[in-house]
Amino acid sequence: MHTQTPLNIPLLNVKNVSWGIGNKTILKKINLKITTGKFVGLIGPNGAGKSSLLRCLYRFNKPSDGVVEFNNTDIWQLKSDEYAKKVAVVLQETPSQFNLSVFDVIALGLTPHKSLFSSVTNIDKQKITQAINTVGLADHSGQSFESLSGGEKQRALIARAIVQQPQLLIMDEPTSHLDVKYQIQVMELAKSLGVTVFASFHDLNLASAMCDELVVIKNGEITHTGTPSEVLTENMLGDVFGVCAQVNNHPQISKSGNSIPHITYFYGYE
Repeated sequence: MHTQTPLNIPLLNVKNVSWGIGNKTILKKINLKITTGKFVGLIGPNGAGKSSLLRCLYRFNKPSDGVVEFNNTDIWQLKSDEYAKKVAVVLQETPSQFNLSVFDVIALGLTPHKSLFSSVTNIDKQKITQAINTVGLADHSGQSFESLSGGEKQRALIARAIVQQPQLLIMDEPTSHLDVKYQIQVMELAKSLGVTVFASFHDLNLASAMCDELVVIKNGEITHTGTPSEVLTENMLGDVFGVCAQVNNHPQISKSGNSIPHITYFYGYE
């Protein structure tokens, strides 16, 4: 489906990226590599720069310094439609789609692959229907997108990403406003797609359970990277998040056979 990235070249390579507004620097010399096929989580306190970093990666913000490379090419050297074929984005706030049906919203994933006036073919319709079935929205296909619940909307947007056939899926806290059931459901769905995912998380235990690797950002700088077991330590939680916590192993183990760190927070302390 996609050209493979050579093993020695990261799919996404962030080199000394800085970005700010006016005189305020938000991101400071960010260096980050994301390997093909990994599910990578971005965590950090509110205001740490998570959304700002992701916006630089999906070309909403252009870095004031440094470079972001995708498949060894500066993303700002790529045409916007070419980059849109490779990178899909699911955000925290679901965009208003006016009176579009669920089917039509998901069909928007075809846009980067179609010329301006080309019609939707039978093969396209099969792709859309398959994506709808994958995310469990077959009963809602003709329904108005705006009438869906929050969890259903996020699943529809992931279906749109499936139709887009990206190599990289960027997600900016897409579960923050969802009930626990749908938080788990949406992230498990993203993980099941078999594409590289870079997602920011508010819930650290959800990040621990879902991610192969974690990246920690604080005050616009990356402080920790590694597996959840390497990153989610009591010292890190105290230093970065300012909480007192204990880290144990979750009763489950991951599908790869690794233990899953689970955080228990302490209350009523100074």
